[in-house]
Amino acid sequence: MLIKLIFSILILVFLQSCGQDNHIRTYQLAKTKAPVNKPRVETPEKKSTGFSWTKPGSWIASSGSSMRLASFDVPFSGGMGDLSVIQLGGTGGSIEANVNRWRRQLNLDSQSLFEIEKEMIDYKGGLGDYKIIRIINEELDSAFLCAILPAGNQTLFVKLSADPKGIREIETDFISFCSSLIISI
Repeated sequence: MLIKLIFSILILVFLQSCGQDNHIRTYQLAKTKAPVNKPRVETPEKKSTGFSWTKPGSWIASSGSSMRLASFDVPFSGGMGDLSVIQLGGTGGSIEANVNRWRRQLNLDSQSLFEIEKEMIDYKGGLGDYKIIRIINEELDSAFLCAILPAGNQTLFVKLSADPKGIREIETDFISFCSSLIISI
């Protein structure tokens, strides 16, 4: 009985909503003012996590996963790269484990720590000494440029994903970005 009553009410509401007038209705809405474009000034960015950095002017902040401290779309002549900054406690795992995880993401075989360390390049930046490694799979036309930056009792991982040509093109800006990372108070 209750079901019939509900069904009858629904049919009445449906029929009532159908009008007999067959004319087109138009509405006018007030225009909103477009925001004024201010010139982009590249200043060091300070995050609530206690780190700050200076990004190259062409990099565009983007939304990433909740694990990311920062994300950027990085344009290059052949497309757009994706840069992520991730912060992990302690060492964030061994160099060998992290590099081999990145290698597997590019369908490359694992390497020994000795082989990995031969390919790593040492740099010095605002956080102190850090390492960068290029991981390239020419067959997949995919590559990573990765930095491992110890920062006290934590480690920052900066990873740029692009094609091999893009990695080579963006490398100088990547190094400048990594070197600019500092702990901010």
